[in-house]
Amino acid sequence: MARKASQFSQVENIELNHELRSLFLGYKDLDAETKVIGLFSNDNTKTIESGEVGQVVLEQTPFYAESGGQVGDTGSIESKNGLFEVLDTQISGDAFIHIGTVTRGSISMGDKVNATINPIKRKSITKNHTGTHMLHAALMNVLGDHVQQRGSLVDDEKIRFDFSHFQAVSKDEIRQIEVQVNEKIEENIEVETSIMNHDEAMDSGAMALFGEKYGEKVRVLDVGDYSKELCGGTHVKNTSDIGLFKITTESSISSGTRRIEAITGDKALKWAEETEFLVETLTEMLQTRRK
Repeated sequence: MARKASQFSQVENIELNHELRSLFLGYKDLDAETKVIGLFSNDNTKTIESGEVGQVVLEQTPFYAESGGQVGDTGSIESKNGLFEVLDTQISGDAFIHIGTVTRGSISMGDKVNATINPIKRKSITKNHTGTHMLHAALMNVLGDHVQQRGSLVDDEKIRFDFSHFQAVSKDEIRQIEVQVNEKIEENIEVETSIMNHDEAMDSGAMALFGEKYGEKVRVLDVGDYSKELCGGTHVKNTSDIGLFKITTESSISSGTRRIEAITGDKALKWAEETEFLVETLTEMLQTRRK
């Protein structure tokens, strides 16, 4: 269904309707009572029936639309007549586009609906996104100020962070980066956001992310005095919410650009448990002690 939805290309129709605007509530709310103000399907009808793929625009929405490296939210939109499974959320102009399929009944223009994001996925995404900012700061502290972001992906599974660096990151450096991030997690640092003028934000020392376009007003994310970046994504309220940070891979993707992948929270804990089990198994097989 996700592949089918991703091939659905009515976004350009929505782009032509400049009057469609969605109010984003997702920084605070995981669900919302709202109304369908835009609806598009392959046959351009004003109703999407069960089994059909389409796109829904809501008057207000808790769904985060993909941007800044963070993936779009998934979840459901339910009316008294049907259920729409949201497989992805994109943005076009001022409209948030909920892409998916009707799994029960039908969804029509003007329907009053309850929009609910997947809370488990959102929780993992926020941990990974704040972890990305902390990883960026740690890379600069350990490797040097020449480190600049060259791209990122933040989803519920992992952090993928591309950055400028002239050689492979050593095992000792990776260890230093992990220790620094986990120390900051343990410090229970409040994560705060503020809205500023772009020039004011840059003057305050906030970093702008690679490839992003910013308006006159920007959202600034502060992780204490450790990290300060422009970011419109969703984040944890306190670094302790992340739980645990673990780098899983480091590699080269092009000349002068490295890639780190990392995990946080329950996935990092599971990785540690599996690694511990592997070490115990090997020590038994080799009839030796763990030092």
